[in-house]
Amino acid sequence: MEDKVISVGTILADTKTCTRYRVIAITGTSYILCELDTTRFILIEHLKNVLHNLILDGDIVFEPIEKNTRVVDVDSLPEKTREKYEIRLQLMNEVLSVHGPTYMELMGSKSKPELKKILEYYSIPLNSFWHVCTRYFQSGFDKNSLIDKTHFRGKQSEYHYQKKPGARSKYFDNSHLILDENMQKIFEEGLKYYKSGRDKTIKKAFDRILLLHYSHTVVENGITSTHLLPDTDRPTYRQFWHYVDTHLSKQEKDKIKTSAAEQRNNKRLLLSDSLYGIMGPCDMVEIDACEADVSLVSSINDSQSIGRPIVYFMIDVYTRMILAMSVSLDNNSYLGVTNLFLNLFDDKHSFCAKFDMDFENDDIWPSNILPRRIRVDRGSEFLSQNFEKLCLSLGIEKHIVSGASGSLKGTVEQSFHQMHESLNAHLENYGLIEKRYDSNHHKEATLTIDDFTKLIINFVWTHNQKNLPTYQLTKEMLEKDVPPIPARLWTFGINKFGHPRKITNKAQYLYDLMSPINAKVSRNGIIYKGLYYYNPNDKHLNREMFNAGKKQIPFEARMDMRDVSRIYYIRDNLLMVAELNTTKTGNGDYIGMTMAEYLLYDTKKKKINALGARQNEEISAHRHSFNSSIVRNAKKDTISNDKNIRHARELDKQMISHTNKIATRLEPNPYAISQEEIPKSTPSHLELDVNDPDYWSKAIEDFRNRH
Repeated sequence: MEDKVISVGTILADTKTCTRYRVIAITGTSYILCELDTTRFILIEHLKNVLHNLILDGDIVFEPIEKNTRVVDVDSLPEKTREKYEIRLQLMNEVLSVHGPTYMELMGSKSKPELKKILEYYSIPLNSFWHVCTRYFQSGFDKNSLIDKTHFRGKQSEYHYQKKPGARSKYFDNSHLILDENMQKIFEEGLKYYKSGRDKTIKKAFDRILLLHYSHTVVENGITSTHLLPDTDRPTYRQFWHYVDTHLSKQEKDKIKTSAAEQRNNKRLLLSDSLYGIMGPCDMVEIDACEADVSLVSSINDSQSIGRPIVYFMIDVYTRMILAMSVSLDNNSYLGVTNLFLNLFDDKHSFCAKFDMDFENDDIWPSNILPRRIRVDRGSEFLSQNFEKLCLSLGIEKHIVSGASGSLKGTVEQSFHQMHESLNAHLENYGLIEKRYDSNHHKEATLTIDDFTKLIINFVWTHNQKNLPTYQLTKEMLEKDVPPIPARLWTFGINKFGHPRKITNKAQYLYDLMSPINAKVSRNGIIYKGLYYYNPNDKHLNREMFNAGKKQIPFEARMDMRDVSRIYYIRDNLLMVAELNTTKTGNGDYIGMTMAEYLLYDTKKKKINALGARQNEEISAHRHSFNSSIVRNAKKDTISNDKNIRHARELDKQMISHTNKIATRLEPNPYAISQEEIPKSTPSHLELDVNDPDYWSKAIEDFRNRH
C-alpha cells in the first residue's frame, strides 16, 4: 500500500458498520478522517500502517467520489446570503489555519480558547458553528457547502406567514401588522436613515418612521397635534430592530457607527502578521509580474521582433517554491493573472508536455492546490474589481503591500533577480536587452515565446531543487536533516502542517476565473458585442428567448476572454455552455478567436458602418431631390378622370407587356418597330362603347393592330 493511493478527499467505507469517512488531512504517520452521513462533528485519526492493513483485509474499501458539478455565482447571491457566506468562509479559513494540520484539537470537550475568540469576533453561536463546520469538513472543504441550503431549494416567499410572529403582550393589545412588502419599504427607509450618520440610533430611526407613516393629525380648539395610530395598527420596535439586525452585518454596523477607516484599521480581523510567521506551505504566497530583459520574435514571422515577454510568478513564502508561472505579452493584465491561476490548477506534466518537456518527481512542481493568503503590490491588475472577486470566490485573503515597497514582497522579487541572472548569460547577442546606448536587442532577437517559455520552465525546475543558503532553517529542520531546498521544505511542511487546500470542484474553479460579461437575451439568442450564442440543450433558454420577443433582456454570463467561441452561465446550479450560433451569417467566422482579435474586426465593422451612415445621408439627399423633381415635372393643371379605371389600367398593362417582350432584346430584331412607326392618332378603342359585351376583345385587337 502506497501513500499516494489515499489522498485528501478520498472516501472510505467500513464494510462492517457501513460507516463512510472522508480523508481530510494526511500527516507523516497518520490519516485524519471525518465521518459522513451524520449531523455530528466526528474526526478520527488512523495510523497509516493500520489503515493500510484494514484495506488489504477488506475491512475498509474505497468508495467513488461523487462528481461535484454545482457551480455558484457569488455575485448573484442575495445580499444577506452572500454576507453570511463570506463571513463563514473567513471564519473557516481561520479555524483551519489555527487548528491545522490535523484539526484533532477541535474534538473533545476540552477548552478551546482560540476557537472561542474567533466565534466572539464573528458573533456566531457555538451550535451554529458546529453545524457549518460539520458540513464544511464532510464536503472536503467545498466552499459551496457554506451557502445556506435554502438557496438551492429555489426562492421562497419572504412573507409566508399570516400572523405576526412572537410572544403575545401581557398588558397591551397586540399589533396585527406583519412584514409585508409595504412595511418592508417603510423599514428600508428607516434603515437608510439609521445608516446616514453616527448619531442615528435604531430607536431614533423607529420613532421617525412612526411619525411619518403611522400617525395622524388632530385639530382641537384650533390647536393641531400629531398622534400615533393605535398599537394594533402600527409595527413594534422589536419588528424594526429585527429587520435592521438581519439586514446589517456586524462589520457594517461598526463601519456605520465609527468610520470606514477606523473600522478597517481597528476592527478588521488580523489573521496573521510578521510576528506570527508563516504557517506552512501555501499559507502565504506572493504574486508579481516582470518584463524579461529580452526581445522576442513573432511565432508567425521569425524575422519580426515583438518586444519583451511578461513573466508572472506565484511563489510560496514558506518553502520558496515557485508554484505557478505564466509567460505572455499581457502586462498589468487580469488575463495574465488568470493565466497564472490556470497554471496553478493544471497538471504540470501535461503542461510541460506541450513544450516536449517532462520531469519525474511530483514534489518538484505540485499541482491542484490553493493558497490561503496572497501578497501583491498595487498593480492595476491586483487592484481591479475582477481580482478582488476572484480572491473572494476562491476563499483567498489578499494582502496589498505599500506602493514602491518591493522589499515587502521580497520573495518573489528575489526570484526575478535569480531568473535574469541565470538566463542573461545565454541570451547575450540573442535579443538580450542591455542598458547601453548601442544595444541592438530588437535586431538580435531570435527566440519565440515558446522558446522563452521552455527556458522559464527549466528555471522553475532548477529553482525548486536548488539549495538556498540564505534560508533560515529552524531547530526542528536541523534535527530532521531537512536541507533548504524548496522541494524538500515542501515535503517537510506538509508533514508538519498538513496538505494545502485542493481544488475539489473543477467547474466552480474555472468559472471563478472567467470574466463576467453584460450579455442580453432576445429571440435571436444570447447576444454579446454583436455575437450570437445559443444552447440547444437548455429548454429554459428557449422560453426566455420567446418571452423576450423584440426586447433584449439582461443575462448574467461569463466568458473566457481567450476564446469568444462560447459563453458560460449557471442554470439550476449547473454550468451551462452556449456556443456561437453558426447558422447566423458570419457568426461562425470568429470561432477560436480571442476577444482582442474579435474586437479588431468589430472596430472595423463599426468604422465601415460609420462611413456608410455618411454615404447614406448623401444618397438620401440625392434621392429626395430627384423624387421631388419627378413629381414636380409631372404636375398638371387638369383633373384626372376617375371613371373607367379598370379598362384603362388593363390597356396600360398590355402596353407594358409589349414593351418588355423578349423579342425586343434579341439581336438582330426583325420585328422591331421604331417609335416613329407608332400611330400618333387617338386610339379608336376610346370611341368604343364600354357597355358593348365585346368591348375588351375589340379594344385589345385595336391595340395590337396599332402596336
